Amino acid sequence: MSSLLPALLTSLAATSSPAVLITEIMYDPASPERNGEPEWVEIANLGPTPVDLSGWKLDDEDSADWGLLDGSLKAGGVAILINGDAATREDFLEAWTDDPDAEVGYLVIPVSWGSLANKPSETNEVLQLLDADAHVICEVNYGRGKGWPDPGRRGQSIYLKQLDPGSASEAANWSLTEKDMEGSRVASGKVVYIKADIGSPGYLPTGEAQPSPTPPAPPPAQKAPTAPPPPEKPREPAPPPPPTEDEDDIPY
Repeated sequence: MSSLLPALLTSLAATSSPAVLITEIMYDPASPERNGEPEWVEIANLGPTPVDLSGWKLDDEDSADWGLLDGSLKAGGVAILINGDAATREDFLEAWTDDPDAEVGYLVIPVSWGSLANKPSETNEVLQLLDADAHVICEVNYGRGKGWPDPGRRGQSIYLKQLDPGSASEAANWSLTEKDMEGSRVASGKVVYIKADIGSPGYLPTGEAQPSPTPPAPPPAQKAPTAPPPPEKPREPAPPPPPTEDEDDIPY
């Protein structure tokens, strides 16, 4: 569980803010699709108590009918909603954990799938999470471009950077999942999830600021070069000793 969640659980316990958020969306996978087969949506319970998901559903502006959810999502828990018309829980886990029988810390819930637009706009796609009474618990009006991250057919999911109920539809609060990020995975399944899609199912970001890098220490001060000493004055040769008497020039 993200280290940010305990503070959010305390904050949301004292408010009427929605406790369950849409936190990651795989809407344009590289794996082949006709009816959104490899698509998936991650939701997280940020509230202080478990949430009964019975009768809840995803919905959007299209006429396609999304199937109902089932199960209970614990406080701080995460669930991955997958296209149950095309894949099973085991298919998903085989692709995203390399083990169809893996014990993971999140739920995988197959549901009857509508469809997520690969080219979303301001009016298409408006993805909603509805409770059993059809109340909108969370809404993400995601787009492509105009500030929204663009997967560009590279099979990357988009994820909510700050787990803030008030900014779920703000483009600046969403980012692409990169394969070298903490918590990210590259799919490698044999069924449905057969291309190298990139996502981080079950992992929530901390939302904590990264420390600024320490600036390098300045180089040591260089000493000013010492002026060379003045050249020594050449010494004058010593005068020759006076000649002895027999060395005088004697005229002949």
